[in-house]
Amino acid sequence: MREAVGTLHPRLARACGYHFGWCSADGRPAAGAAQGKFLRAALVLLVAEAVGGRPEVAVPGAVAVELLHNHGIVHDDVVDEDELRRGRRTVWSAYGTSTAVLAGDALASLAVDHLASIGTMPGQRALLMLLESFRCMCDGQGSDLELEQGGMCTVEEYLQMAGNKTSALVAGAAGIGAVLAGAGEVTIDRLQAACLDLGLAWQAANDVEDIWGDPAVTGKPALSDLRKGKTTLPVLAALLSDTPAGRELATLRAAPADRGTENLGHIAELIIQAGGRAMAERLAQEKLGSALAHLEQLRVPDNSRRTLAVLFRFIVTRSV
Repeated sequence: MREAVGTLHPRLARACGYHFGWCSADGRPAAGAAQGKFLRAALVLLVAEAVGGRPEVAVPGAVAVELLHNHGIVHDDVVDEDELRRGRRTVWSAYGTSTAVLAGDALASLAVDHLASIGTMPGQRALLMLLESFRCMCDGQGSDLELEQGGMCTVEEYLQMAGNKTSALVAGAAGIGAVLAGAGEVTIDRLQAACLDLGLAWQAANDVEDIWGDPAVTGKPALSDLRKGKTTLPVLAALLSDTPAGRELATLRAAPADRGTENLGHIAELIIQAGGRAMAERLAQEKLGSALAHLEQLRVPDNSRRTLAVLFRFIVTRSV
C-alpha cells in the first residue's frame, strides 16, 4: 500500500499517508499514530488461504480492497463534516476539502489499477467484483445521505442501504480472495453470503457504538450520530416503536435542534427506553450468527473456519 500511495502526486501522497497514520500532517514520519485495522485486507488473505490458495496470490486484492475502503472513509469524512478519526484530524480538516476529495479519488483509482495489473482471468473477475462493490457503495451512500438529514425509512430499507454501504465491500473482499485463490463457485457464493450478513451485523453494531461507544475506543466524539441528527438503526427502531419514549423522541427531533450534551444524553436515554438500542444489538447478534452459520457449511479446513469465525466476531464485537 505504501508503494502504491507513493506513486501519487506528492500533495496527495502526503495526504493519503497522513490518513493511513504513516506521517504527520506536514509529512514527517509519525511515531505511534493510530492506523486502521485492515480488517477487509485480512479477510481477503484469510479467505484465500482457507480455500487452499497461498495468501500471497491474493495480496493485490487485499491492497485494492483496502485502498477502495479508505477512499470511502476520506470522502465520508468530507460529507459528514467529521473532524476527527482515530483521534486525529481528518484529511479534509487537516488539508482542506479540495485535497481530501482528490485524495479519495486517487485512492479509488489506485485500487482499480492495482487489481487490473494482475492481467489474468481470475484477476479480471476480481476486478469486476471490486467495481460492483464500488457501485453498491455509491448507492448505499446516496441512501445514507437522506438519513444524515434526519430522513425516515422502513427497517427493510435501512438494511438495504447498509447492505450496499457496508456489506458490499466485505462480500467483495471475500469473493476477491476466493477467486484469486481458485475457489469453486459454491464456495465463492457461500463466502459472499456469509459476508453480506457480516456487513449488516457490523453496521448495526457500529450504529450502537456511534451513540454509546467510548471516544477513547472509537476515536470520535461521544454521541456523534445524535449530534448530527442522523437516523441510524437504533434511532429508527425507537421512532417506529410506538412507545411513549419513541413519541417523545419524535417530538424532540421535530423541534429546533438542541445539540447540547445534556439534551443529547436525554435523547440517547429515550432511544434505550423505546427499545432502539436493544433492537440494534439484537439484529447485530442475529446477523453475526447467520454469518457464522454460513461458515459452518463451507468445505474448508477446520482451522481456517475457526480463524475466519474469530475475525467475524472481532469485526462485530471488537473482541474474540
